[in-house]
Amino acid sequence: MTTVAVFAGAGLVLLVLVVVAGHRTLRNGGAGSSGMADGLGSFIDVFDPARARADRDLKSHDNQGTVTPNPDDDDRPVQVDLSKGVARIRKSL
Repeated sequence: MTTVAVFAGAGLVLLVLVVVAGHRTLRNGGAGSSGMADGLGSFIDVFDPARARADRDLKSHDNQGTVTPNPDDDDRPVQVDLSKGVARIRKSL
């Protein structure tokens, strides 16, 4: 009987700590909880590795830039001037 009372008391204390920590996190707007997010974020790697890889791949797209610059008017290979009747073809390298 005392074992049940000890486990019930420990469970109640743990429940109170979880509720207080959750309330504090919600009240502060989640500031300073990045350590908890990093610790709990690794569970998805274990239980759903394909989704974790997909999430990392999508997140890496935020750091991507353009591979080639956008072409300017002078970079076009064929330029036609209708007023002068001239077509100029530039050989690409």
